[in-house]
Amino acid sequence: MAPRFLTPQEFVQLLALPLPFAERISPLPISDRDPDPGLFGPGSVTWRVLREPMLIMAGARALLMQAAHPLVAQGAIDHSAFAEDPFGRLMRTYRWAGTVAFGTTAEARAVSAAVNRLHHDVSGTTPRRHSTRRVRTGTPYSAMDQDLLLWVHATFVDTLLVAHDRLVGGLTEADHDQFVREWEVVARIMGVTPRLLWPDHRSLRRYVDAQLSRGPARPGEGSRLVAATILHPALPTPALRPLMDALTFMSAGFLPAELRRGYGINWTPFHAAAHLGITTTLRTTRGTLPRVLRVAPIHDFATARARGELVPARRKPRRRAA
Repeated sequence: MAPRFLTPQEFVQLLALPLPFAERISPLPISDRDPDPGLFGPGSVTWRVLREPMLIMAGARALLMQAAHPLVAQGAIDHSAFAEDPFGRLMRTYRWAGTVAFGTTAEARAVSAAVNRLHHDVSGTTPRRHSTRRVRTGTPYSAMDQDLLLWVHATFVDTLLVAHDRLVGGLTEADHDQFVREWEVVARIMGVTPRLLWPDHRSLRRYVDAQLSRGPARPGEGSRLVAATILHPALPTPALRPLMDALTFMSAGFLPAELRRGYGINWTPFHAAAHLGITTTLRTTRGTLPRVLRVAPIHDFATARARGELVPARRKPRRRAA
């Protein structure tokens, strides 16, 4: 599996083209106008991080990190339509994240409850062909298993911080710690036991590194099957192929090196230099980019809602003529 190579200039040009189109065909996932700040609200590190449209470039990275765990991969193989609709899977994850981050409390809890209802029916065992040294044949799995829920949550939070640091920058270590703590509320809503969560960013990183080096998050054949579909998905239109190739190239570059090797991704010094050139260009020229590439419309909607600007003013009743 070889990600497509692009120059920094080509990538910036490509990224700028489809976003307005995507906004027209994909309306915001939130609509509640109640002036509720939601789970996070203005001033949170979460709003500062997730307002960045460029973070979508790391979307596949989160999915690839999750699928590195053979039991997570097996759940996707057995119970989801990832092979037929991987693009839809990515967009549904993107819209879930937007709703949780920027929706009202009711919207965030509703979308999370819908995901949890689906997860309650996801269970099975590992077949021989997808077993690994750490996950043996017949190992049972459940989407509501605490270890799997924790891994999925960790990879999502970790991906957002990795992508923001390399594409945008500007977060302090205190910001990283606060972001990790802010997302505890999401973990609890999704069913993670609070005692398993991390007090700071360093603790989260130690957990992720340990799962990759000594834990079960080592790709087997099932993981590689899922990864192949994530990296080379079927798309609703061929016009999206250049964009998807660019996104998967960027996501592969954000992966830990051991996972790229585990997935068989061809990553040469040439690829690494190109990826570094793109991320450096985007980070250093961010201030000159169009606003649509710097602030997501969902952030503007949520900000206006939280200020009470979207609640229609009550009209005074007209006096009847004498």
